[in-house]
Amino acid sequence: MESNFYTTTVEMPNKKRLNVDFYFSEENGDTRKEKQQLNLLIQFDDCISQMKIERSVINDLDELERIVHNKVINEKWHLC
Repeated sequence: MESNFYTTTVEMPNKKRLNVDFYFSEENGDTRKEKQQLNLLIQFDDCISQMKIERSVINDLDELERIVHNKVINEKWHLC
């Protein structure tokens, strides 16, 4: 599976805008649950964060962006 690369702009509560890149990659898992999940990598500034998402989400770009926006807004200072 090839890695898809996306960019979005996240407006923080203080009105600052962050350009955020995100992409997903497949990890070779052994269990059924691991095969149904992908790694979502979120990058802004010099920070890279990783989280697991369901494979079915990658077909819905709006849902992916919502996940990224929520993660960055809610945990910006704790991502890295």
